Amino acid sequence: MRKFCKSAVLTLSVGALFFASAETFVRGNLAGYYPNAEKRIVIMSAENIAGKSWSLKNEAGNAVASGNIGKSIEGDGDNSPFSYNFEVFFNDVKNEGNYNFAIDGGENFAVKITNNPYNGAIESVLRWLRVQRSGSNETLDRKPAHFGDSAAFVYYRDGDEKNSDWSEDEDGKTLDLLGGWYVGSDFTKSTGIAAYTTYYLLKAYNAAPESFAKKYSKSNLIDILDEAKFGLDYLMKVMPNDKDFIINVGGYDSDNGIRLPNEDIFDGKRVAYSIYSASDMGLTAAALAMGASTFKSIDAALADKFKTQAIKIFDKAASGEFEAEWLEIGWGLYPDETYLDNLLLAAGQLYQLTNEERFLSKAKEIGNGLEAAYWAGWEIQNMPAQALIADKNPASKTALVADLDGFLSSSRDNLWRLAIEYTSNGLYNNFVVGYSAGIYTKMFNDKEFSSLVIDMLNYNYGLNNWGVSFTSLPQIKQSVRRYNLAIYKLQTRLFPEGATAIGPADRETHDEESKWILDDVRVNYAYPFNTPAVVYLDHEHDYVTMDSRIDGAASNIYLMTLANIIFGGK
Repeated sequence: MRKFCKSAVLTLSVGALFFASAETFVRGNLAGYYPNAEKRIVIMSAENIAGKSWSLKNEAGNAVASGNIGKSIEGDGDNSPFSYNFEVFFNDVKNEGNYNFAIDGGENFAVKITNNPYNGAIESVLRWLRVQRSGSNETLDRKPAHFGDSAAFVYYRDGDEKNSDWSEDEDGKTLDLLGGWYVGSDFTKSTGIAAYTTYYLLKAYNAAPESFAKKYSKSNLIDILDEAKFGLDYLMKVMPNDKDFIINVGGYDSDNGIRLPNEDIFDGKRVAYSIYSASDMGLTAAALAMGASTFKSIDAALADKFKTQAIKIFDKAASGEFEAEWLEIGWGLYPDETYLDNLLLAAGQLYQLTNEERFLSKAKEIGNGLEAAYWAGWEIQNMPAQALIADKNPASKTALVADLDGFLSSSRDNLWRLAIEYTSNGLYNNFVVGYSAGIYTKMFNDKEFSSLVIDMLNYNYGLNNWGVSFTSLPQIKQSVRRYNLAIYKLQTRLFPEGATAIGPADRETHDEESKWILDDVRVNYAYPFNTPAVVYLDHEHDYVTMDSRIDGAASNIYLMTLANIIFGGK
């Protein structure tokens, strides 16, 4: 099992020179704490402040909790550049309201306790997905673009090798691939990422439909359903016949330079890459099946179309004629080397939709062959897939629990309680751990792993080295904002509301990928809080940590929704 990495000996932490004088920093959840959940604060300090008093006061100035700081739980190393790191709990404070946490003679931290710490965040993240819409007049923060995708040029791979060249269809065939979302910083559209995003928007809605409202939608649907339907409409186009399955539109868009979508000279000339891919098809079938279940009571005819297409795509993907494929020209673009987890996700969702035994039998067959992955991400969907049949298949529940056990153990082995070691995409991967724990908690009414839900949200919203919210929200002034997103790099007056940064990366990956940053990053406010193991920079040229992708947005929304159900009484 891959555990959260920790170096045994470190003689000098990155940024140590910045803390030559005694400094203390308080880190907590900037969005707020649930009344009935754990409330934790971390204090990083260059000196030993054990024994100092702390207090939590309400708005009237009355102390509602107090105590003395205990011994340091961890020294400087992979997780903190400080010699001393302390934690304080105030779990017994349950009344909603605004409070002030203070250390005697030292730092203060504003604390909010509320049943709904993430409701505004969910609305903002949904807003950002609308910004990422392609080929739609219903977008925000920019002019609409890429209507030329209604006639995208189809390309096929020349050979069997993944790095083979791709060539245009000899007859110049085009397909209508209008719509969908841009994945992140460039304007490419990935079917696998779009399917993942659509699926988890629908999962969030179905978990708590009463939690969502209508603000930006121009249809008769509330925002989250309007956004999910936008994704479903695109997914209905990616397998238009018996020869094509489109895995990507736009290719290596970042090679075309930084520009706004409406300034793209390639609009109307974009390439659609066609190849059967069991991993992409599994996610697509799962999303369409979920769409059919969701829209059955809203638009029965549309739901039936989603169902028919989901079954068609699943049957083709499960035929065993091909495995995972992705766009690769020298290097992979959004690779997913595994596909059985996605087929399990589709089979389980189709069983829930149709109640047909053949889908349950296939799901059990796949589930019995999948062991715990001890990893999670948009491309490693073992836990949520096994959860779909965990109440009907003991082996699936065993694999799910084994994964969650491993992640819970890893989270207790580091200062920030992260479940997955420092890596690129690490924040997004931890989201998957969090919502998988939430699925288990809700499904079995068992809170054994529920701390993973809170811990992943805490880290995202400020309980981290840098004391920042990696989701940019107007109501949180410590939100990151200098994204590697053309829309906001070229329109600096705009606030990137709802964008969620990919977040901190392991140092090795960051050092390899950040050579293009030409200015002195030591002046970046985040730099002093980096360590030998993890790096984060709030920097517009740092695509390793400051890109933002639609799959992270959907994961974030689903995780927050489940947290509201489990801890907020929803």
